[in-house]
Amino acid sequence: MHYQNVSVGKLIRRVSRFTVEVALDGVTTPVHMNNTGRNKEILIPGSLASVRHVANPNRKTHYDLLAVQRQNRWINIDSLAPNHVAKECLETGTLILPGLTLPYTVHPETTWRDSRLDFAGTAADGQPWFVETKGVTLASGSLAAFPDAPTTRALKHVHTLMMAQAEGYQAFLVFIVQLPDIQEMTIYRDRFPELVTAITNAKQAGVRVLAYDTVTGPDAITLGRKIAFDEQLPFTEIDLASL
Repeated sequence: MHYQNVSVGKLIRRVSRFTVEVALDGVTTPVHMNNTGRNKEILIPGSLASVRHVANPNRKTHYDLLAVQRQNRWINIDSLAPNHVAKECLETGTLILPGLTLPYTVHPETTWRDSRLDFAGTAADGQPWFVETKGVTLASGSLAAFPDAPTTRALKHVHTLMMAQAEGYQAFLVFIVQLPDIQEMTIYRDRFPELVTAITNAKQAGVRVLAYDTVTGPDAITLGRKIAFDEQLPFTEIDLASL
């Protein structure tokens, strides 16, 4: 996934939940941030930040925050990016769903029961499937973790995937880590212990959990390698005092 109309500046500060200030060519510019996480280890003043210009006169801000560079790697912070990446890779067959035969039909944003899941489709042999994707921006070294903030929506999706699995669908929970050089991924138990239990139960019920890192830059994000996932691994956030 490549972005157009991208500029790189320096992050000044977070103003509100959805707004940051970035210095672009020496001018302090308000920038929309499409991410509701805490992002405290990412939004460090003085960090390089990439933004996309949006030509919409009805918007209060005319830029979107795309990525921030921390510790020599770009962290994509666009919450829409994981779905765009997953859709492209499902359609091209570069995101392989274990046990299913290529090619897949892919239908984004499908409502099933009382949930809206990111993707539905069928495999070449007719097996129906659901995929729910989650973007991941929290990491410490080569270990990534989800979530950055408690999310009852994710918990609901896991329960929906379990129900779908029981009714004959093959259900997948796919985590896309929005930064490179990640070896493993876990669930941040201290942040949301209920999600750890739910995912363990879902795996036992047949739901497949997959995790991938990505190749990122100021103006691009592409699917990387499949990485190990273990919801039981301990995770400790970066000490901000060391940054």
